[in-house]
Amino acid sequence: MISKGKLDRIRALDVSHTVNLNEASLLKFISQRGRLIEGLAVAGKPRLAEQFFVNVIPLMKRIR
Repeated sequence: MISKGKLDRIRALDVSHTVNLNEASLLKFISQRGRLIEGLAVAGKPRLAEQFFVNVIPLMKRIR
């Protein structure tokens, strides 16, 4: 989907309760597309540590 440009206009991302999505994959995606994202929902992801959010928030310039 990324290589085909289908996520070029993404505004929000809800990865709540996604079993197969790990922290590294999510961080990689946000580092590539984070400047476009206004909202991020990660409910049900108890393994995401505080350091993840410290790294991710500066990448998301439009977060509300």
